[in-house]
Amino acid sequence: MRNLSRIVVLLLTVFSGCRRAMPDQGIWSGTVELPEGTILPFRMNLDLRSATPAGWFLVGNEQIPIPEISRNGDSLTFRFSEYGAEMRGDWNGRRWTGAYVRYRPDGTTSLKFTASPEAFPKSNPRGESLPITAPTGKYQVYFQDQDRKAGATAATLWMEAEVMYGTFIAPDGDYGLLTGKPRGSSVQLNRFTGWQAMAIVMEHGGGTWSGKLYTQSEKPRAFTLEPATGVDVETPSALRTALKDPGAGFTFDGVSAAGEMVRSTDERFQGKALVVDIMGTWCHNCLDEAPLLQQLQKEYGDRGLEVVGLSFEISGDSDVAKKNLKLYKDRFGLTYTLLFCGSIDEPNVKNRLRSQFDNFFAYPTTLFINREGKVHAIRSGFKGPGTGEEFQSQVQSFHNLAKQLVN
Repeated sequence: MRNLSRIVVLLLTVFSGCRRAMPDQGIWSGTVELPEGTILPFRMNLDLRSATPAGWFLVGNEQIPIPEISRNGDSLTFRFSEYGAEMRGDWNGRRWTGAYVRYRPDGTTSLKFTASPEAFPKSNPRGESLPITAPTGKYQVYFQDQDRKAGATAATLWMEAEVMYGTFIAPDGDYGLLTGKPRGSSVQLNRFTGWQAMAIVMEHGGGTWSGKLYTQSEKPRAFTLEPATGVDVETPSALRTALKDPGAGFTFDGVSAAGEMVRSTDERFQGKALVVDIMGTWCHNCLDEAPLLQQLQKEYGDRGLEVVGLSFEISGDSDVAKKNLKLYKDRFGLTYTLLFCGSIDEPNVKNRLRSQFDNFFAYPTTLFINREGKVHAIRSGFKGPGTGEEFQSQVQSFHNLAKQLVN
């Protein structure tokens, strides 16, 4: 009987030792299961020590903040209110497992995930390495579900050490920075930020790179790459966003965070040069553009320029919108005006935007308006830092346009 008691105690000790408490701080690695069983890896840095936990997704050298983290015992939840999504799961002593859920009026998407703390810094395992073939450089991207003549998507891809970086760029903006490691004649580039769950899987065969784009959607998109001398994603002139009546200018109204109705006809805007950003807190290209708009406000504000963000949200609920705009403002330390203009539902967009524009198609769409109230330039979409040279060129273009307005 004494030996049996010792065995029971020993077993309890072993099993209790297998279950670890959730660590309060450190780097985690995880995976999300996309359609067709494609596994999307991700990394994150969590600090759960305070009453207001903090965390960041790590993509290359980018650190993307996780807006809202809550912990209740062994349950951990990330909320992405602006995007209408969340990650919720439980700690089982070794892993955090659960579902990444995106809520939309037309249905809910749920993807399984698992994540665990990294015990040691990641390193390359020793062993025989395969010869690597990587699609570096500039490419045109042709999706099989899209008319080839209308194809305007491009790719820019590069290698640093053994890691590949790149993004796809469309007229409405880029897909964000993706990273991965080539394996022989194939490569998978990955991006997970809470706003985005994306994998680009490519293989080389017959002298051509082809693959599939996987997102939260149930339908992956097949594509082929063709080498290009540059990144050409210009929208054909007949399809570019333009005012229906240039002489009438652009009018807007929206509700401020304080609940005040603000209109383009208000005295505060008279005689001002305006940069009007049609955006949404759910839009990752808008997130990339916001710091640049803050730069414009800071640098040219005392010369008569004012930046105004017109936010079209997933939900038309004003309380949700107020919360999302505060998260957006605090994330980037924004001081320019942000106005809630309703939801992205077509009746609202048609009334507020399509009634004034031909071919409105992109969030963000940025208007540069001179002191006389005339629209000087319209820029559809935004190319983020992951596009490299294209991003820097765009930053310079925005500054040049702002200087023209204040001068």
